[in-house]
Amino acid sequence: MSRIAVFAILGLLAAGLAVANLVQPPRLAGVDANAALLVSRTDQRVQLHFSQPIADVDAAAVSVRPETPIDVSSDGSSLTVRFLEMLDTGAEYRIEARVSGAATGSSDVVSASVRTPDPATYTLSRSPDGDRLLEHRLQNPAATREVFAAPRIEEYAITGDGLATVLRDETGRAALDVHASTTDGGTAATFADPDPFRVMTAPHLGQLRSETRSGVIGVVASGAGDDGTEYDRTLLVIDPTTAIVSIVTGADGSPVPVRDWRFVPGTTSLVLQSPDGRLFGWESVPEPRVFDLGLSGDLLGFIPGTTALAVAEAAGPSLVDLAGIVTGTLDAAAERTPLVQPAGADDRAVLAAAPDAVLARAASTPGEPPAVADGIDPRSAGSALGDGSLVAGGSVLVERDGETRSVFAPAAASTRIGRVCLSPNAEFAAVETVSDGGAADGAASAPGYAQTTTNYVRLDSGETVRSAIGGLSDWCG
Repeated sequence: MSRIAVFAILGLLAAGLAVANLVQPPRLAGVDANAALLVSRTDQRVQLHFSQPIADVDAAAVSVRPETPIDVSSDGSSLTVRFLEMLDTGAEYRIEARVSGAATGSSDVVSASVRTPDPATYTLSRSPDGDRLLEHRLQNPAATREVFAAPRIEEYAITGDGLATVLRDETGRAALDVHASTTDGGTAATFADPDPFRVMTAPHLGQLRSETRSGVIGVVASGAGDDGTEYDRTLLVIDPTTAIVSIVTGADGSPVPVRDWRFVPGTTSLVLQSPDGRLFGWESVPEPRVFDLGLSGDLLGFIPGTTALAVAEAAGPSLVDLAGIVTGTLDAAAERTPLVQPAGADDRAVLAAAPDAVLARAASTPGEPPAVADGIDPRSAGSALGDGSLVAGGSVLVERDGETRSVFAPAAASTRIGRVCLSPNAEFAAVETVSDGGAADGAASAPGYAQTTTNYVRLDSGETVRSAIGGLSDWCG
């Protein structure tokens, strides 16, 4: 074959390949997703990147399995799938989309998979020999490990990349420390920081909480601090990165005594309950201010993934949307929406609210109130089951769409139910159970009991996926 003929054939092949490339449909070039946020926040996105610009994609051309609500948008060579609800943990979600080239019009169905993680969750195990913070994975019972230990751990809060603790020394004084995560050369991190950041000491520190997105922590102090300041149920907000400590004050500039409080998720703002039960909002920017929410009641916590606060009022539980704190528009008394309960609600204590359900606790015998240790009646203190009190017998209920079903009941009638808290994506509940012989551990704040087990219960099915030693789940923060 002549050299001219060879070049002619090569030219034809190259031209054919060029034509093929021009008419081929878009190919998947990559997937971007923060899987951890998919199971802890709503409105999270997964981006699919393609080999060429794509035409606008109709929402009907995109599907997700398992089915979940989505929104779809496209820009250039990327397709964005926005999940309107939080996803389940440890699950694979398969995205299928029919996409067309913006220039060629050639189309094809493209598939991509995203696997959500099995996030760490924590319990605190107290004993006379010392206290241990334990890390667990719901889908891997063998992964339980100790990540922090101290003679007396009163409270703890995971801060995202670290750990805040309230430790009590042999003199009875409490100290607030912030520990950085450390590794031993491997991938497993602990909080055995040899030089933690000591924020403060005081006779009493409690109600320690963190806001993982902003990195700030808060704690309620009473008594004389190490700098001589006298505290009286004073709420302090601390930014560990700058060591700035802000005291929550009223309009007159004096500290506001606090009975209970919560961060508004995703912000440095918070809601607090005064000793007389009234609820107030507080925000630090653009300048510190406190304002009356116009209602009274116990704090049940925020609906996971939202800024809607569940409140146990005297007339019954209700929801208060505090999104205005985030946007700076919440200047008047907050509007509230009743949490509907079915007949017989007088025998139930509402514990928390999920996006589409209410978590409650029922008496073991219909028509009779639960038997409560420590003299606390959960019907008159809506958040009582979040503060370490125990209820003998009974069960944990989920109330959804007007129907009520039990999702957890102890195997033994003598076993008592303690704290009951929702996972960050409202997929599970952490249910504390204390055996009949479990005595109070004597903690000054966040009291617990010996012989405590935390049961992780899937709310949709009532399946207890695993049980772990200890209580004070980090989901109760």
